[in-house]
Amino acid sequence: MAEQSQSKPPDPQNADEARDLRNTLLFGGLGVLSFGVMILASGPVLQIPPLETSLAALSGAAVTLGGLLALQLNWPVRRVAWGVLVAYAAVVSLAVHYTGGPLTPMPALYLLVVVASSFLLDRPGATVIAAISALCYAIMLFLEYSGCLSMVPIWRLTFDPQGRGQLLIVNWLVVSIAAVLTAQLAGRLAERLKGTNVRLRESERLRENLTQMIVHDMRNPLVALMGWLDLFQSNKMTEADGVQVLLLENARRSGQVLLDMVSELLDISKMEAGRLNLKLEAVDLCELIAENIDSVRAVTEIEELEVRVEYCEDRAIVACDRHLISRVLSNLLSNAIKHTPLGGTITLAARRQRDGVQVSVTDNGIGIPLEYQQRIFEKFAQAQLLGRERRGTGLGLTFCKMAVEAHGGRIWVESQVGEGSTFLFTVPAGQLPGNR
Repeated sequence: MAEQSQSKPPDPQNADEARDLRNTLLFGGLGVLSFGVMILASGPVLQIPPLETSLAALSGAAVTLGGLLALQLNWPVRRVAWGVLVAYAAVVSLAVHYTGGPLTPMPALYLLVVVASSFLLDRPGATVIAAISALCYAIMLFLEYSGCLSMVPIWRLTFDPQGRGQLLIVNWLVVSIAAVLTAQLAGRLAERLKGTNVRLRESERLRENLTQMIVHDMRNPLVALMGWLDLFQSNKMTEADGVQVLLLENARRSGQVLLDMVSELLDISKMEAGRLNLKLEAVDLCELIAENIDSVRAVTEIEELEVRVEYCEDRAIVACDRHLISRVLSNLLSNAIKHTPLGGTITLAARRQRDGVQVSVTDNGIGIPLEYQQRIFEKFAQAQLLGRERRGTGLGLTFCKMAVEAHGGRIWVESQVGEGSTFLFTVPAGQLPGNR
């Protein structure tokens, strides 16, 4: 047997920043594509030079792809954001110049760069990007004014920058002031949103800690209670009548259900925090299926349910945590029993695949509506099934999903209302560290 620790989950804040930057790059790529379409569509009308503007579009595409590649390589998000936004400001300057310069509304693109920077770099960073954008625009206007860059005529209009120096200054001031104001306003909005997000996360963290403390404190008296019930059952069973035996068995069964709920809560918390150690060993899933069927045989006989194994290969062996995968099977089998009508059939199967084993639990119950088939794996989610309502913690399928994914597998459901459901999960074959 070997232990395998789950990797520590990524920092939520850093993950959010990476997601925001990725979305910004995708929108930037969409903007570059729109710019390219504009070149093709309006070039003959506006007399925009196709070669130069195409180079500007390709530069924007290169910035987008470079940023996405840097994120894929796990470069520091803030550094990538700074590099991308400064590069976008330079690319916007090229696009503005080759589409008519101050004669067009294209300088408004600087404001989009500033808005993006306010969410990626906060208000101070957005102010710096606004200043860089203003500097880039000033350099472009100065080069046009000095004649180093020839003005690109648009709408067949001629414009002499040397004779309109004051107009260029006014144009620059309007764009620069708008960029700085946008940085301040969008930056404040971004700060408020992030502050709200931080407070929500802190509240969630405190709630999770409180839940874990309560659940952890509940487990000890429950274990003690189950021990006393077992002791009483073993010592007094011969003296008890039928009603007392039934009451004792019901009390023990209810206590075991509550203890399982507490264990699921604790294990889910550990998996979310990346602190659950997998005790890997070679496990025959067909054997595990047979054990779980035996454990519910009394319940299925009462419910008049037929539980059968349709297909199970002789050597469906994988390296997994036997206890966790057994609980996954137990949860799925228990759900199938709950939602299968009197006299129904539950079918289990285990099939070898190229890289592991696929296990399925099928019932001919009421089925699950399509809109609930993804939600049922969420924490505390409750699907209101047709014809009957089942109550619970909403943690069973969440536990199954996290336990299967901790092994590198996946779990899903196939169902049609009125025809039953099939829950399937895969467990990769894996390899015990000692056998490598």
